[in-house]
Amino acid sequence: MVDPVSYGLNPQPERGGNKKTIVIILIVLAVLAAIGGFLFLSKSQKSEDVKRAVEKDKTPSVTPTPTKKPINKENVKIQVINGTGTPGQAATALEALTQAGYKKENIKTGNADEFDQIKTAIARKKGFEDVAEDIKKALGSKFDNIEIESVGLDIDGEFDIVVTTGGKIFEEATSTPKPSPTVSRVSPTPTSTSGIPTVSPTLTLTPTPTP
Repeated sequence: MVDPVSYGLNPQPERGGNKKTIVIILIVLAVLAAIGGFLFLSKSQKSEDVKRAVEKDKTPSVTPTPTKKPINKENVKIQVINGTGTPGQAATALEALTQAGYKKENIKTGNADEFDQIKTAIARKKGFEDVAEDIKKALGSKFDNIEIESVGLDIDGEFDIVVTTGGKIFEEATSTPKPSPTVSRVSPTPTSTSGIPTVSPTLTLTPTPTP
């Protein structure tokens, strides 16, 4: 007679072992899934952080515009030189500068040694760059061609700004010679024997015409 136990008719212990194996497999799969999910989320978060950092770098930064310091026009010493010989040209520049706020008592006018200046030139001391730009703007209503010279004035010089006016070279008009007055003489008439009085000579002056 065959023993039912040895023949395998009672499989309960084997089914219990299979259940344990399945449970272990499920646990392992769950752990692997959790690890995979964690790694995936970490990678996604890192990619998102990198993306945000790149977008932040691409955003243009707004640089604040520096505020220019107001020009103290009361103490600026200016020399205006007539560079063309045109009468009153330095006075024209003086008027434009005083209208712009520069003090008349600090502005000196004069004539250049040679009247050959085509452009109006502005020379300035170091540190007076903004003043030169302001003066160029002020003279723009009176002069067409204005430039600021690259070579600066001597720091120890009397003037902070030197303006040499330019433009069309003035040519003095040729004066018309004045005609000399003409004198008309009347010859005296000899005395007649009939007793008619003698005519005295007279002078006739021709007036000089206005040029």
